[in-house]
Amino acid sequence: MIDVPVLVVGGGPVGMSMALLLDRFGINSLLTERRAATTTHPKARGCHARTMEQFRLWGIEERIRRAGLPQESDVACWCESLNGPLVAYTQPAPSLNTPAPRSIVPQDAVEEALDHELSLRPGAQVFRSTELVSIDQDSDGVRALLRSVANGDEYEVRAQYLIGCDGASSTVRSALGVEMDGREQMALMANHYYRADVSHLPHVRSAIGFLVRPSDPSKEETNVLATGPDGDRWLAVQKLRDGEEPISEARLIEMVREQWGIPDLDVKRINVMNWKLSAQVAKQFRKGRVFLAGDAAHQFPTAGGNGLNSGVQDVHNLAWKLAAVLSGHADDTLLDTYESERRPVAQSNTAFAVRNQERMDKMDQAFRHRNEDPGAWRELLVDMDKQLHSEGQSMGFIYTNGAIVDDGTPVPEHDSQRYWPTDRPGARFPHFWMDVAKTESSIDWFDTTFVLVCGPDAEAWQQAGESLIATTSVPLEVKSLPHLLGPLEIGTDGAVLVRPDGHVAWRAKHAGAEIELARALGRVLAGGTLTPKDPVAVTA
Repeated sequence: MIDVPVLVVGGGPVGMSMALLLDRFGINSLLTERRAATTTHPKARGCHARTMEQFRLWGIEERIRRAGLPQESDVACWCESLNGPLVAYTQPAPSLNTPAPRSIVPQDAVEEALDHELSLRPGAQVFRSTELVSIDQDSDGVRALLRSVANGDEYEVRAQYLIGCDGASSTVRSALGVEMDGREQMALMANHYYRADVSHLPHVRSAIGFLVRPSDPSKEETNVLATGPDGDRWLAVQKLRDGEEPISEARLIEMVREQWGIPDLDVKRINVMNWKLSAQVAKQFRKGRVFLAGDAAHQFPTAGGNGLNSGVQDVHNLAWKLAAVLSGHADDTLLDTYESERRPVAQSNTAFAVRNQERMDKMDQAFRHRNEDPGAWRELLVDMDKQLHSEGQSMGFIYTNGAIVDDGTPVPEHDSQRYWPTDRPGARFPHFWMDVAKTESSIDWFDTTFVLVCGPDAEAWQQAGESLIATTSVPLEVKSLPHLLGPLEIGTDGAVLVRPDGHVAWRAKHAGAEIELARALGRVLAGGTLTPKDPVAVTA
């Protein structure tokens, strides 16, 4: 019998992020993963700014960024072949509201960085080559049976909570009997991961991916995606018809040579992976003491790149709540807010990705007929900004039904394309540089404690915060803005209480006292504004 506070099932980016976060909060965990090592397939190929902000706090941002494409490559290119002509590029997305811009980095590099960081964390045990056999739970905890893939040895684990981060075909979700809402299969796809050194070509680092649409209908259409900075590893994404098998390695080599226009190019297929394009959200994110996160809880079409990123934000939301409950600072009811906050975001991300997929399908048709109707092609190319410029979707979601104290002010209209900074309860507290050298961001303040952010003249709130720190065991810090920054509504003498995940929990637009702050903190830890009939800020 192994006894541990939290059992994490699934060792991809989401599960490893969960284990790492728990360790940062001082909570021991056991992570079990069926694979013997991190993935050798690029899978996801991009970490949004909100995810990179977390990697910045965890000290792995630069390692991950080095494994990605240059920042200026964050565009898509349409072409008939990879040796030209390159017909059109999208516009690069602005990145003004973060200290850690989006990185075009493959998932295998992200997993390697997380795995290395976990190896330095004694509170996070990792069992690889170990699969989940069964789970059983009662009012006191969860009992899980694990089995070694290598030799069949079985282990019984007793945990207070279990987090299912085990992907789209989640064993945990199946064991719970949780159903999915949405479309299980929009298309069948095959990823051909191959090595071909074309680093000498000037355009290979100019885009995250090339959408190859040959004018000859007998030739394969593929999305060719860059998977690293060296120009030697690529991902060819093939859409399969019903009953169709992925192309053979021999045909892949032939196709790649045709696309690059290099007849003797040395091409080696590393591996091939079949997958389903789905648009589904679990009907429950929590069942008793078991939670679902990442692809176990939601599967989006890949257009927009929200899968890995949304999963990291899931566990970012859940980890501090688990820590608060396990440390005795909050009741178990706080954990109900995980579903009430994250499920609406998953629904919004699903709808966003479906719209993007439909936009891509229209683009394909317009590209083929661009000479006949150049106006329609140009209009759709401009419209691609709604997919690729998505700061509002990745950072602008506002929790309205969860661990916050709602102040009754209007919820800003959700804009998937643009992020508008706000200090409203439920929103991510905005990024501001705290020094001229741009080394410290306000985002760096939010890690493992609550933070009372005070206006520049809010001495009363500073004193209230310091007094509360002296009388409570809840981790709390006080920070003061040097001057009133950005579109904040707290004024010079107001304050906001920010949760460890960087979202505003409570706001005061006036001077106040310790008792008001203490009540707000207590209300947040008790589940805040959790009422099923509350409106949801993030809509599809």
